[in-house]
Amino acid sequence: MKNLHDYLILLLILFLASGCALSLTPALDYRSGAVVETLATSVSLSLHTTDLSMSGNGYMVYRRPDQLHLVLLSPFGTTMMEAFVNGERITLLYPSQMTAYSGRFDELPEKGGLQGWSMMRWVMDADPAENRLFSGTLERIGKLGFSEKVTFENGLITAKTSLKGDQVYYGKYSVVNGVPLAAEVEMRNSREDRIRLTLDEPEVNTPLDDAAFTPRLDGLTQLPLAVLRQQ
Repeated sequence: MKNLHDYLILLLILFLASGCALSLTPALDYRSGAVVETLATSVSLSLHTTDLSMSGNGYMVYRRPDQLHLVLLSPFGTTMMEAFVNGERITLLYPSQMTAYSGRFDELPEKGGLQGWSMMRWVMDADPAENRLFSGTLERIGKLGFSEKVTFENGLITAKTSLKGDQVYYGKYSVVNGVPLAAEVEMRNSREDRIRLTLDEPEVNTPLDDAAFTPRLDGLTQLPLAVLRQQ
């Protein structure tokens, strides 16, 4: 029995050793220096906060470095909400209310999960490492000028954490038009709000018209973003 015991221990050690060598993110064959300049994709979104849970489908377009347009649809296919991000400003459209709210990210209310929008530019900054075999965690000053901890697996970013406690996780990478792209992204902030995005049939680095990032405000009541804090 002692020999069997020793044999089982050896198998366990070998299994653990091989498990440690495995990577959650496989090595992908993509163009050197390839990054996401534009993105157009269908999305599934889920949001969980201390006071709200919701999910839905829609579509999103993004243009580097800081333009984004997300449409969230109802189960019947009508538009529930649109968000337009341009630099430090955001516009939220609610067609059923015929109302639009515009302002800076720092005017967003603390509740309702809306603070997650202030993370989007940081989330989209997910360029692969120059060394596509690099795996590990490093601390750096990101492109937005603040310190962040970044974890790579086989050259691809799998997680980032900011000093104020915001976190983002990337998964299910594939190569689209020569560019590595995560099909699953989960954001968490210091209040434990969670936003999960799943991309479906993404198109990468195709031309996007300026109109895709311009909100159509005709006929809508336009209010400052700060008004949402009072609701």
